[in-house]
Amino acid sequence: MYIIIIVVMLLLGIGGLLISRMRQAKRTKIFSQLDAALNAMQDMNEQNDSSQVERALKKTSRLVSLSAMLDKNVMAKAIVATVSTVILFISNAAGIYEMSADIMIICILVVLLVVILLPNAIKNATIKKRMKSVANDFPFVIDMMAVCVQSGMTVEKALRYIAENINSINPDIAILLERTMLKAEVGGMSVALEQLYQEVANNEVRMFCSTLQQSIKFGSSIYQVLIDLSKEMRAVQLISTEEKVASLSAKMTLPMIAFIMFPLLIIVAGPGIIGMISS
Repeated sequence: MYIIIIVVMLLLGIGGLLISRMRQAKRTKIFSQLDAALNAMQDMNEQNDSSQVERALKKTSRLVSLSAMLDKNVMAKAIVATVSTVILFISNAAGIYEMSADIMIICILVVLLVVILLPNAIKNATIKKRMKSVANDFPFVIDMMAVCVQSGMTVEKALRYIAENINSINPDIAILLERTMLKAEVGGMSVALEQLYQEVANNEVRMFCSTLQQSIKFGSSIYQVLIDLSKEMRAVQLISTEEKVASLSAKMTLPMIAFIMFPLLIIVAGPGIIGMISS
């Protein structure tokens, strides 16, 4: 009798453990699916933001436009790879540059890798460089905005004036501001600034958008706020430059050891070693 009770209790305990494990596994699976969905949404938002910036920079950079076209056009990649391969075969057959079969295969593989990977790398590097240029020139935009606001212009008129007159200084900023003003005509200035804040992953631009949204929402004066914001941005840029200069000494250590210390050691110890070997 006691054995039956013990067996029943063991079965109930094992069943309870199995049920709890199944519930925990189901809960973990649901949480993992939610995390995957959130990550997918974040990746989609980042891709949309980068595509918006890319679409804006295409108007000012032929390199971005060409690299984006090659990156998204599979037929163009195939044509470039085919033409490059034909040129390699013709140069080898004509004796211009003779290659063995192994070297020819390696060259074809290198051409394929370059055609597939290089356009996206060039596009991303160019966009990153131009966004850095936007960040460096944005304090000047804020100074212009402060002067326009102080002279009596509204935020909308000041942004439109800056967009029309800053093209010679930084065409990328002009394109971004022009797109913002076009969106403001449709959905309002607050919505346009919010979209600019979401699209451009740049601290300077986002701080500027937050400041203008505060002025539009509360109607407060932003002249002094813009001046302080410009000073803060320039201070941050100066600190970043100082950090880069300070890190040069550490980066120069290995080249100095490789190109100065070892040759100096050879020059100093070389004659003695040669004398010992000859004697």
